[in-house]
Amino acid sequence: MNKKNIFITLKKELRSIFRDKKTMFMIFGFPFFIAFFIILMGFMEESMTGEGGSTYKIAVDYEINEVHEELLKQYSLEYEVYDDIKLIKEDFENDLIDGYILFDEVLNTYSIYCDSSISGMNVTSFASAYLDDYNTYLGNLKLIDSNIDPEEIFDNFTIEIKDVSGEEMSTSAFLVELIMSISFTYIIMAITLAAVNMATSAIAVEKEHGTLETILTLPMSTNELIMGKYLANVVIGSIASLIGFVLTIVSFSISKNMFILYEDFSISFGAIVWGVVICILASFLISGVATLITSSAKTYKEAQAAGQILNYVCILPIFMSYLEFTVTTTYYFIPILNYTTILLELYTGNFEYMNLLITIGSTIVYSVLIIWFMFKRFKSEKVLFSS
Repeated sequence: MNKKNIFITLKKELRSIFRDKKTMFMIFGFPFFIAFFIILMGFMEESMTGEGGSTYKIAVDYEINEVHEELLKQYSLEYEVYDDIKLIKEDFENDLIDGYILFDEVLNTYSIYCDSSISGMNVTSFASAYLDDYNTYLGNLKLIDSNIDPEEIFDNFTIEIKDVSGEEMSTSAFLVELIMSISFTYIIMAITLAAVNMATSAIAVEKEHGTLETILTLPMSTNELIMGKYLANVVIGSIASLIGFVLTIVSFSISKNMFILYEDFSISFGAIVWGVVICILASFLISGVATLITSSAKTYKEAQAAGQILNYVCILPIFMSYLEFTVTTTYYFIPILNYTTILLELYTGNFEYMNLLITIGSTIVYSVLIIWFMFKRFKSEKVLFSS
């Protein structure tokens, strides 16, 4: 193959994509959602746990004693006692309070009222926790009055949360792992988005407009043309994934100093290097798969629809984690699915070099096979000139 012809095609494809502002924004703008998502989850978690300094104003229609006051303060609830329920409802409708609690002496029932917003959900959570603690306090008083030590009744055992290696874990660690999993899924999806768009415009659009046949009349072989388009696809996919990867690292690092949720986050330099390698290799494989999937499409819309299957494959690791899917060594031979998993393991420090090498080695083998199959497939006139 003539390297000059490959370079000319590569340059042409890159120039066309960088001139298309809308496509550029879509491909390179998507990874910025990762940073937004990580920071947003930090805000939401602290808002829901009351650790971020957020307070909520509520109204009550019962007497507040010292115990009530201490518990309300503990759960970031500022209160005001009302005598008129009608006035409470008016203030709630005017957004002067975030919710209210009414006490029915006859039924001995506390009723919490709020809307379905995030603040309303937080008020419900905090108010329920406050009332549960107050209920426990009243129960302890009854035990004490009966000369029974509450600790002897309730403190029967201690609960610890540990990972399989025996290290202690906080409940927030599970949420952080889920956030990481979604973030890495977005990184792989950034490659898919770039690959599908590039493959569609490089082949399907040119077939639809009839320019592909004209290009092939030039002193250039089909293999040189396909290789140039494929490498341009790889370059754009690599840039998109690396933007997402860097933004993920930066976002977690910044959020570590902003939110308690991410305080245990850390990543080694070696993990960053391997992460970059995975992103680039994933771009080689996904770009080839996207080219093959869209190659038989007759129109732009048909190619876009065919490429969507890659997005569905990318999100499978998230659902598999919910289903408690057991990851075995064989899993790391499965392309696309293994990338999210190995990136997550790199970030959490739980990866094994054997699994990493399997992921890298299998990707290289699959990529070579895909390139060979592309050359073979694009020798068919039906694929090149379908209309």
